[in-house]
Amino acid sequence: MNDSLSIRVQDLGKVYKLFPSPFDRVRETFHPFRKKFHQRFQALSGISLEVRKGETIGVIGRNGSGKSTLLQVICGILQPTTGTVWKNGRIAALLELGAGFNPEFSGRENVYLNGSILGLSRREMDECFGDIVAFADIGEFIDQPVKTYSSGMYVRLAFAVAINVRPDILIVDEALSVGDTLFQAKCFAKFREFQQRGITIIFVTHSIDLVTRYCDRACLLDKGVLKAFGPPQEVIDRYNKLMLEYSHKASRTEPVFCNLGKPSAGAGGEESFHLNPGENRYGNGKATIEQVGIYSSDGQPVQALKQMEEYEVRLTVVFHGRIDSPVIAYTIKDVQGMEIAGTNTVYHHVETGICEPGERLTVSFAQKMLLRGGGYILSVGCAGYDKGEYVVYERRYDVLPFEVAARRPCVGVVDLDARITLSRKKDVPA
Repeated sequence: MNDSLSIRVQDLGKVYKLFPSPFDRVRETFHPFRKKFHQRFQALSGISLEVRKGETIGVIGRNGSGKSTLLQVICGILQPTTGTVWKNGRIAALLELGAGFNPEFSGRENVYLNGSILGLSRREMDECFGDIVAFADIGEFIDQPVKTYSSGMYVRLAFAVAINVRPDILIVDEALSVGDTLFQAKCFAKFREFQQRGITIIFVTHSIDLVTRYCDRACLLDKGVLKAFGPPQEVIDRYNKLMLEYSHKASRTEPVFCNLGKPSAGAGGEESFHLNPGENRYGNGKATIEQVGIYSSDGQPVQALKQMEEYEVRLTVVFHGRIDSPVIAYTIKDVQGMEIAGTNTVYHHVETGICEPGERLTVSFAQKMLLRGGGYILSVGCAGYDKGEYVVYERRYDVLPFEVAARRPCVGVVDLDARITLSRKKDVPA
C-alpha cells in the first residue's frame, strides 16, 4: 500500500442474513439438507475508495444507506463479506459512545478499560489520563460509578476517551455534537486540531454544512452503493438530486405527500420535494396551498442551498371562495424552533387583488441566502381579513426542511456579507 494513503477499500461488500425468527437460525444450522431459512440483505456492494493521509472525508446518504456499516468495517468491528480494507496507522473510533463502559465501574476504571479495548498500554493511558479528565470536565465524578452519571456526563467521558488516544485515523459516526454548547465547541476545536496535525478523519453526518466546512472530499452512499466520491459541493449536489428523485417517487405512491414544483410545469411535470410528514396544516378551507418549493437561480428545485447565492421561495395557492387581497407569507425557523426570518406580501406593499374560486395564484419571494450554515424549516401561509376579522385560509407550519452550506464561519444567525478594506500609513510618528 502506498505510504501516502491512510485507507484503501477495494470491492467491499457486506451481506447480512436476516432470519424471520431465532428458531429459524437454529433450523438452518442443523438442517440435514442445509436448507436456507434466511434472506440476504446487501448492506454494502462493490465499494472502492482511497483516502490520503491527512484528508477529511465526509460520508453522507439517506438513513439505511450503509454509512455506519462502512465505518464499522473500516474499523474492523465488522468483517466484510467480500473485498478488502487496508489501514495505515492506529484507528480511534467514535461509533457507539460508551459502548465498552461497565456501569458498576467508576469513571476512572472505565477510562483504563476503554483504553485497553483501544489497544493502549497502561503507561500510555497514564500519559493521556489528565487530558481525558480535563476534556470531559466531570470533576470528582470521575471516581464515582458511571451508573450514577447523567446521560450528558456519560457521553462526555466516552467522547473524551476516544478523542484523546492520539490516533493516526479518526472515525466518527454522528458523534460530533454531544453534550451542552460549550462541550460541543470543545469537540469541534479538537476536530480542527486533528486536521492541523494531519490526522486522517472520516465522519458520517447529515449536516451538509459540516461537509462543506471541514471536508476535503465527500462520498455519497445509497442502498449500499457508492454513488459519488469527490469535491464536497459536487457530492452534495448529487445528494440533493437523489433526495428529490426519491421524494418524487414517494409522491406518486403516497398521497400524504404533496407534489410541489414549478407552476408552469403542469400536473404531469411537477418536481417533488422531501416534505415534513408531521407538518402542522390548518385553515378555514377557503384556500389551499398546493405547491411549495425552493428554487435556484436557474429554476432547479433545491433543498441543499449555498450561502450567498440567489434563491426563490415559491408557493401556489388555489382559492375555493372569493377572497379580497389575501396575504401570502413565509417564515424560516431553525431546528430549535426559533423564527429566524420571514416576510409577506403586505410588508412589501404587493397587491394580490381579488381572487375568485378556482383561481391559482403563484407568489415568488426572491432573495440572497444569508443564513449561516445549518438546518432550517420553511413555513408558509395564506391569510387575510373577512368582514374586518383576521382569518387564516391555510397555514402549513414546518412544511419544508432545507440545509444551508456556509462558505465561511460567521457570528450569529446571518452573514451580512461584509466587505473589509485596509489602509496603512507609514508616516505616523512613534
